[in-house]
Amino acid sequence: TSSTLRSPARAAARTLTSPPATRPATTSCQISSPVPWGACAASVQLCKRTAWISSANFAAPHGIGCISRSSISAASAQQAQHSSGSSASDTQPVPGSTRVKRAMPPVRDTVVLNELEQELFSTLLGAAQRAPTTLRCAGGWVRDKLLGRDSLDIDIALDTMLGKDFAELVNQHLSSQGKEVRTAAVIQSNPEQSKHLETARLKISGLWIDLVNLRSETYAQGSRIPTMEFGTPEQDALRRDFTINSLFYNINKGVVEDFTGRGIADLREGIIRTPLSPTETFLDDPLRVLRAVRFAARFACDLEQSVEDAAANEQVQAALGQKVSKERVGAELEGMFNGPSPVESMQLLQRLSLFPVVFALPPATQKALPADYALACVRCMATTHALVQAAGIQLDKEESRFLLMAALLLPLRGCVVLGPKNKPIPASAAIVRESIKWRTKDADMAVLLHETAQQFLDIHQQVAAMDGSDATVRAQNAPEGLRVQLGMVIRKLKQHWHLGALLAPILSTPQAAPVGTEESTTAATAAAPSSSTGQRGVTAAGGNEPASEEVVRCKEVYGTLKAAASAFGLEECWQWKPLLDGKQVQALLELQKPGPELGKAMGEALNWQLAHPSGSLEECQQHVKEWWQKHKA
Repeated sequence: TSSTLRSPARAAARTLTSPPATRPATTSCQISSPVPWGACAASVQLCKRTAWISSANFAAPHGIGCISRSSISAASAQQAQHSSGSSASDTQPVPGSTRVKRAMPPVRDTVVLNELEQELFSTLLGAAQRAPTTLRCAGGWVRDKLLGRDSLDIDIALDTMLGKDFAELVNQHLSSQGKEVRTAAVIQSNPEQSKHLETARLKISGLWIDLVNLRSETYAQGSRIPTMEFGTPEQDALRRDFTINSLFYNINKGVVEDFTGRGIADLREGIIRTPLSPTETFLDDPLRVLRAVRFAARFACDLEQSVEDAAANEQVQAALGQKVSKERVGAELEGMFNGPSPVESMQLLQRLSLFPVVFALPPATQKALPADYALACVRCMATTHALVQAAGIQLDKEESRFLLMAALLLPLRGCVVLGPKNKPIPASAAIVRESIKWRTKDADMAVLLHETAQQFLDIHQQVAAMDGSDATVRAQNAPEGLRVQLGMVIRKLKQHWHLGALLAPILSTPQAAPVGTEESTTAATAAAPSSSTGQRGVTAAGGNEPASEEVVRCKEVYGTLKAAASAFGLEECWQWKPLLDGKQVQALLELQKPGPELGKAMGEALNWQLAHPSGSLEECQQHVKEWWQKHKA
C-alpha cells in the first residue's frame, strides 16, 4: 500500500481550510488534490484509516470528475473487504513496515487557533500590508495543531523577503498601533549545527516566533551543508524531511496547504514518508534517519517501506556516522529518551541496525561483541521500563533518562575501552560521553548504577535467605553488617537509590549477561535459558518484549529491597548528618592530628549509625571508644 502515489506533487496544493486569524475558529474541511484522477481512486485504496475521507470533499482536478462521499465510503468498504477483513487492521503491523504498537493520535479536520495565536497572526497580517507577502506557519506547529496539541514552535515562512526585513515591518506596525516594539534577534546560519538559514527571532503577543524565507536547497558531494536559495512553497515543502512536517498553514487565507500531496493523509494514517527519495533525503542530511525514528516512536507511526530500507542502507549509515556531529546525534537521542516512547525508539534503532552506529564503540571493541548484543541491550531497557510501569513508579525526566540509559548499556558493563592517555574506562561511560556527547553526569550515573545494581542484588540474596516472611521480623533479625551494607549503597546513590534497586533485578535476566569480556561467553551460556529462537536474550515467546513472568519476578526483587530499606529505617539515610564529625572523633580519641586512623574511626562511627538508626550520640561515642581500644590492641 505504501508504494502508491510515489510521483512528485504538482504545483497545485491540497488544502485543508480553516478560518483566518481574524475570525473565530470553526471547523470545515475541503481537500483539493494535485494528483491525477486515476491516482485519486488509488489513494482511496491506500487509506486503511478512512475516517479522514468521510469528512472531506475530495475534488478531482481539471474538471475530470469528483468522488462523492457515498462512493468513497463504498470504495473504502470494498477495500476493507479485500484487506484484512477486519477493523483490527488499524492496530496490526502494516506488511513490510515498522509498527510502533500504540494508538495513533486523532487528527483534526482544521487548525483551531487559541487567543494568543489569533492575536499574533492578526499582528503579522497587519505588518504584511506594508509590503505584500504571504505568511505561512511551517512544519511542526501545523502538524501538532492538527493533532490537537498546542505548540510553541512557531516558524513563519515568507515568500518574498528575509526574516530580519519582515521583523522590521512588524515593529513598524506595532509602533503605529502604540504597542511595545521588540528588537529581533538575528541568528546567523550555522550549518555545523544544522542551522542552514538566517533566522530572525521575535516575541509578539507573548509568543516567540522564528521568521525565515521559503527556500530551496542543494547539497554538494560529501557535504551535509546545503546551498540555499529563495524558493517556492512547493520547493520548500519538498526539501523538508518528512511529509507530515511539510505542511503549511497559510495565514493570509486561513488554510492548511499540503504541497507534497501526502502530508495530511500520512498524518492521519500514521506513516513516516519522505517527500522525495528517502535514500537521497538521508544522504543529503543523515541526521534525518534519527528524526524518522524519533517521530515514528513519538507519534506511533509506521516507517514507510522505502524509508525503512533507506535507513538500513549501509551507505546511509556510514554517512550518519561520518557526516553528523556527535552533539547532534546526542540531541536526537535526548529527544527520544525524553519523549513518550523511549523503548520503542531503541527498538527501531536495533531493528534498523542503527544501534552500533549511534552508540559507537572503537572498531576492535565492536568486533569482539556478539552479533545480537544490541538486541540484549534493548531487551534490558524494555524490561526495566516494564518494571517501572508495573511498580507504579513516577520518575522525572532526568531519573528516567539515568535509569533507561543504564539499563540499555547493562550488557556492556564489563566492557572497557581505552580513553584519554590510554587509560581504560568503562565502555558505557565512553558511549555516553563521547558517542552521543551527553553530560559527564549522565556517563557517571550509568557507571554508578551498574556498580550499585550488583550490590543491591547481593543484598537481596541475603535478605531473601533470612528466616521469616514479615519484613519487620527480618529487620529485627538482620545482622548489623547487612544493614550497614544496604545503608552504604543507598548513600552512594543518594536520592537516586531507588534507581539502583530497580536495575538490580534486571541483572538476573538472561539478556543482561555481560558481553565484551573474557568471561562473557561462559556467563551468557550459563545465564541464558533454552528458547525456541536459539538466541540469547530472546524468550520462548520471541521478539524483544519482556515476558510478564520476568517482570513479576523483577518486581518482587525490587519490592524486597524497598521493604528492607524501610524496615531497617534507611530510606532517608543518604540525608543523615554523621552523629560524630571529624573534630569530635579526634577529640574523643585524643588524636594529635588528622590522618588515616581518624578516617577509619569516622567510618566506624558511620557504620554504627547505619546499623542503629535510632541510636543516640552517647551510644555512638561509647561504641567508637570500644572499637578504638580493640583497634589499638
